[in-house]
Amino acid sequence: MIKNIFFSPLLSCDECGGFYSGCNNCCQTVITRTVYALTGITGATGATGATGPAGVDGGAGVTGATGATGVADTLAVGTTTTSEPEVLAAVTDSGTENNHIFDFSIPRGATGATGATGMTGATGATGATGATGPAGDCYPVGIDAVLTACDDVTAGDPYANFTNYKVYPEGSGVFTVNGDSICLNESGLYEVIANVCYKAAHGDCAEVALCLNGTELCCAKRRLNCNDCGVTVAHMLDAKPGDELAVAFRNTDCFDGLKVNLWIKHFVIEE
Repeated sequence: MIKNIFFSPLLSCDECGGFYSGCNNCCQTVITRTVYALTGITGATGATGATGPAGVDGGAGVTGATGATGVADTLAVGTTTTSEPEVLAAVTDSGTENNHIFDFSIPRGATGATGATGMTGATGATGATGATGPAGDCYPVGIDAVLTACDDVTAGDPYANFTNYKVYPEGSGVFTVNGDSICLNESGLYEVIANVCYKAAHGDCAEVALCLNGTELCCAKRRLNCNDCGVTVAHMLDAKPGDELAVAFRNTDCFDGLKVNLWIKHFVIEE
């Protein structure tokens, strides 16, 4: 129970005719009321109010204890290999959990296109003279005898007839001339040169050839062309004693002024 004491505003003062609020407390009437407070049914929960302002930041916490020391890792380079151009580069770890060894695989570059030819470089300095080599089995070669001969060949004749000849040195027995053949009396190397010239020709089927023992030497044959005025036949042969040498002609009926000059040299090794 709650008691409230208050002045009633409805009462008037009999003396001043005014209300209590305006008088000098000459005629106030004190009224005492007893007010009973009764508890009613609890109402529904109201809506959540707005969030209040943020509070003040708290201070820094206490520093934690130092942790245990960890195991240190090691790093090392292992092998480096070159792979083919189309293979990708790779790095592998062949070590343990804490000891690392890195192996590298690097592809080589592909072959590039051929570049342009560069300019010629300057001539280099002359190198030092090399050591003298051992002496070889070499012997000087000398000319032992020479025969010269000539003949005015009659058109159509099969062989030149050497009635005009000369041997150097005189009296040498290396050569024996028997008309259309020359006998080689000593073995060894002979150089034979036959020069044939003519004034005019009316055909181009004639040939001149060197013959050894009646057989034409295929590598010592020349054709007489009507547009030319001469040919030369030269040959080196290794003869044995008694070989017969001749100069043969074929189909010379249409040739005028046919002439042959012959030189034969006999070589010997001078020990």
